[in-house]
Amino acid sequence: MKGFLDPRGIHVVSLMRGDKIRDCLEQYAQQEELFGAIVSGASIGAVEDPELAVYRLAEKKYISRVFSGIYELKLGGNISLKDGKPFLHAHVTISGEDFIAYGGHLVEGKIGVLGDFFIIPLEHPIRRVMNTEVGLPRWEPGL
Repeated sequence: MKGFLDPRGIHVVSLMRGDKIRDCLEQYAQQEELFGAIVSGASIGAVEDPELAVYRLAEKKYISRVFSGIYELKLGGNISLKDGKPFLHAHVTISGEDFIAYGGHLVEGKIGVLGDFFIIPLEHPIRRVMNTEVGLPRWEPGL
């Protein structure tokens, strides 16, 4: 993983083959003290064996699926503080050689070739607080 801060305040992060996306981006956010940020990115070439999840509100739980193989990746999301640590909340779209697209929350995935990501810091941290009605931690602006 390599990263630098652009003069306009945007972090540019490059991940290498085999790097775990969530692990690396959360680790980068911790070292740079990014506790509220917008994240976007793509994998040049592919993401390998991504695990995606969708939330079932009636059951208040995620269901997940691992997509074995190599897929194109488009990622959009944010970094907030959850339990005092940076937390990547990312929605992704993946597509394979059949050009069929799948989407969901990124649980994890390894970079298949290279990965390029932009992290745009916000001025204040975003903290997550549990919302028992839906069973998920929600943003608590100003906390």
